[in-house]
Amino acid sequence: MLAAFFSLAGCAVSGVSFILNLAPLAVLGGAPSLNAFSPEQLQALALIFLKLNSQTFNIAMTFFGLHVPSVGYLIFRSTFLPRILGVLVAITGVCYLTNGFANFLSLPFKGYLFPFVAASGLVGEGSLAIWLLMKGVNVQRWKEQASLGV
Repeated sequence: MLAAFFSLAGCAVSGVSFILNLAPLAVLGGAPSLNAFSPEQLQALALIFLKLNSQTFNIAMTFFGLHVPSVGYLIFRSTFLPRILGVLVAITGVCYLTNGFANFLSLPFKGYLFPFVAASGLVGEGSLAIWLLMKGVNVQRWKEQASLGV
């Protein structure tokens, strides 16, 4: 449930981010109701929307960074997939979370984190995707768990 909550919260914040991404187009679109503002004011407002979009995206990624370790934990606890996949996915989530906080807090080293975060995402989520494509889940254990009526 925790993983689902973080995922839904991240999706909701991403929706707000999407709206903020479209807002500069509406502001600079030349609507008659905006004639009361000078072009400089409209450009400044569009820039504010773009900066807010960046911050809301960082918040959404932070929720995603909370979601991914939860999924990693569930994979680790399950018997359908190898435990190492859960560990790799959880480490990836911690890297996403670290990157999200570094961007949100504008820490000076945030630019140096991206290659490590991208590499961890490739290893963690990539290995899970490859495993699911090549091997899938352990069907026998899946059926055993389903027959218990959890």
